[in-house]
Amino acid sequence: MNATTADPTASTFALPENVGLTVPEAPLEGAALNPVPGWMDVLREQLASVGLALRKEGTIMGVFAVLFTAFVAWTQVQHGAAEIPISPKEGIAAALMAILIPMAVWKGEDPARRGYHHAMPVDQGAHASARVAAGLAWTLAGVTAFFGWMGLLALTTGGSVDPAAEPWQWAAPFAGATVMYLLGSALTLATSRPWRWLGGGMVGFLFLNAFRGLDATEPLVDAVNSLVRGHLGLTTVITGLVWKVTPFKQAMIPDAGAWLTATFLWLAVAISLFFWAAYRQPEQ
Repeated sequence: MNATTADPTASTFALPENVGLTVPEAPLEGAALNPVPGWMDVLREQLASVGLALRKEGTIMGVFAVLFTAFVAWTQVQHGAAEIPISPKEGIAAALMAILIPMAVWKGEDPARRGYHHAMPVDQGAHASARVAAGLAWTLAGVTAFFGWMGLLALTTGGSVDPAAEPWQWAAPFAGATVMYLLGSALTLATSRPWRWLGGGMVGFLFLNAFRGLDATEPLVDAVNSLVRGHLGLTTVITGLVWKVTPFKQAMIPDAGAWLTATFLWLAVAISLFFWAAYRQPEQ
C-alpha cells in the first residue's frame, strides 16, 4: 500500500489529488464576452441618439427658415431687391441658439433622472462627455447650415459680404458657438432648472444696466458688462470685434490678438465648468 507523505521542505502541504485545483479557470463571461466599448463606438451611438433628440427642434428651425425665406422672396417681388447682407456679426444669433441646444440634448434627463448613467459600460463622466461632444458636432453643423442659408439669401437678394470683415473673423462665430454651447451644457448638467438660471441671469443683466447711472452700482455694472462687451468679453469671442473709442466716435473694429486671447480664456473657463459639471453628477 502506497503512503502519502509531506515534503518537510515545502512551504505548504498539498495532497496530490488537489494539485492544479488552485489555478483559476479562464472566465466564460466578463470582459472577453462583453468588452467595454471604445470611445469612438460611444461617440457614434451618441451622435445618432442626439440627432434624434434634436429632430423636433431642427424641424421647427427649418420651418422658421422657410417662412423667413418666403417673406424675403415676397418682399423682393413687391419692392425690388431685398439686399440681405452677411457678416460675422450674424454669429450672435448662432451663439444664442448654441446656449439653448444643451437643454434639448438633455431634455427629460435632469440630474435626478440620470441614475441610468451608473448602469452604462463606461464611466458616467465619459458618457456625459460623449453626449455633449455629439451635441457640439450637431451644433457646429447647425451653425454651418445657418451661414450657408444666409449666404444663399445674400446671393439671391443682391446682398453683399461685409467688406470690412477679416478672413479670420469667419471662424469667430464657430468659436463663439462652441463656448456658449459648453457653458449651456455645464449649466444643464449642474441644475434641473437651466431655463430659470438663464432667464434670471438675463433679467439681472437688464436690471443692473437700468441703474447704471447710480454711483453705488456703477462698478458692479461695469464688471458685468465687461464679461459681455468688454475687450476680452463674449462679444469679442463671437464676432472678433472690439470697441475702440476715438475723440470723434465709438466703433467696433476687428482685432485678431484680442479675439485669440478672449477665445482661449473663455474656452478654458467653459471646458473647466463643463468637466466639473459632468464628473460631479451625484450618486442616484
